[in-house]
Amino acid sequence: MMTTRKRLFFYSDAPEFGGHEAMTVEAARHLAASKQDLDVRFAFYQKNKQLAMKLLEIQRCSGNLELKTLQYGSASLQAMRTLLNSRKVDSIVQLMERAQPDMVIVSQGRIESGSMGLLAAKRAGLRTISYLPMAHHTAVSGKPIATGLREKINRYFYRLPDKIVTISEGARRMLRARGVVCDVAVVPNGVAVRAIRPSERQTFRVAHGIGNDEYVVAVFGRIAFRQKAQDFAVETIATFRRELLGCRFLFIGSGPDEQQLKTKISSLDLARRAQVLPWNDDPAEVYAGIDMLLIPSRFEGVPLVMLEAMSCGLPIVASNVDGMAELLPSEWLFACGNPKAMADTILQVRNGDNASLAQSNKEFVLSECSIARFGNRFSEAVLA
Repeated sequence: MMTTRKRLFFYSDAPEFGGHEAMTVEAARHLAASKQDLDVRFAFYQKNKQLAMKLLEIQRCSGNLELKTLQYGSASLQAMRTLLNSRKVDSIVQLMERAQPDMVIVSQGRIESGSMGLLAAKRAGLRTISYLPMAHHTAVSGKPIATGLREKINRYFYRLPDKIVTISEGARRMLRARGVVCDVAVVPNGVAVRAIRPSERQTFRVAHGIGNDEYVVAVFGRIAFRQKAQDFAVETIATFRRELLGCRFLFIGSGPDEQQLKTKISSLDLARRAQVLPWNDDPAEVYAGIDMLLIPSRFEGVPLVMLEAMSCGLPIVASNVDGMAELLPSEWLFACGNPKAMADTILQVRNGDNASLAQSNKEFVLSECSIARFGNRFSEAVLA
């Protein structure tokens, strides 16, 4: 008897490629290569070149990924924009109706981003799953503009999906607090980091002029002060420069506040203590050369860089919020936004014996947070 292949339609209008887009790509990769009877399609914002490159790679390897480009990308205050621009939403409705999917999976970093796809899928009468890693109040995660009104609008969007896939128990609790009543499945992020070669430590340090006696602390991620708090980190380094003597700080990434970060480092006379480096597509090269990962963020989901560093056995100092508070030992956490607490924790971890905690973290990630395990869990969540 002939079986009908189930059609899955991924939607992402993210203008940039970050951790959540990377996990969405891995979900699409797993489903496209699945032995189940699936047709996988993916609509993405045409200006997101890195996402396009990743999807084209899946298309070449599996042959089971049809790509569609979107003219519109998410922007600031997107939930408001979505409700005010029916023309854009209607064009997405038409795109989805032509694809005739059995299910739409909307990739949303936060509920406001991707809201055009969420509303379009519901208007098209399609089963809709939101892949949503964060559900912070808008006063925390967004620009401080009309937060009360935006929170009311967001509650409308939180009610639209038939199901939500999120990344942690903490995120599930946040979703319930935002008024979500549909089924919420937790699918933890997964990472794949290759083994570090012994020679890479020296290679990385020589390349960046780092001495063997320097203790290197790295901050990975998009340079966006409101979330990632690189400004807070630099100001803390400047305030406690004597206490942190011997530490070298690397800020690795790019983003809207990159030039401001460089200016701040210069104006605080930290050029010999801190530097900004471009993102490295092979993170193992960086992890080989550093001694500690620092995550000063004001809010997060479950950072992929944290899982990667855990898999490499590195100590991690982080603000005590979200995925960091959920997964890291209390000895490695500091009160979010407290500069003295951050400096004290860096010193305590630097001078402490972290071998046992680091090994436990490494074993946890390798067993629970592999890419293969993520793909299987995501498939089970969306196809249930």
